[in-house]
Amino acid sequence: MNRITLGFWIAALYNSFIVLFSKGFGGDLGAVDPLFGSAGCVAVLLWGAAYFALGRRYDVAPAVSAVFCVEKGFYGVHWLMWMSAHSGELPTMIEQDPLTGMFFSIYGIGDLLFMVFFGFVAWKWRHNMWGETAS
Repeated sequence: MNRITLGFWIAALYNSFIVLFSKGFGGDLGAVDPLFGSAGCVAVLLWGAAYFALGRRYDVAPAVSAVFCVEKGFYGVHWLMWMSAHSGELPTMIEQDPLTGMFFSIYGIGDLLFMVFFGFVAWKWRHNMWGETAS
């Protein structure tokens, strides 16, 4: 296994932690931020499954990595905006519910890092972006 495949699989694992932080999709993440209601948490898990699925074939589908880059950018920017409005609430949140507080303290950092990773993959294999034309 190479480092790029490992990166895809780590991204999938990273997303799978939503099950823990959401307490099996039954926690209060959605009450803090509607983006992470039960359906949103399932979507995070599905994105992770997509990362895992592409992990060994990223070189033939760099456009998919570009989509992942944009998706991670969306979550990363959403987190930055949430933090700018709510970071002062984090100490109380961590005291009341450590899992929820930890999630909102850190999730965007990983998303922004994986945005860079997926962007790198898309750029490095961009020559395969449009595939070969049929004759």
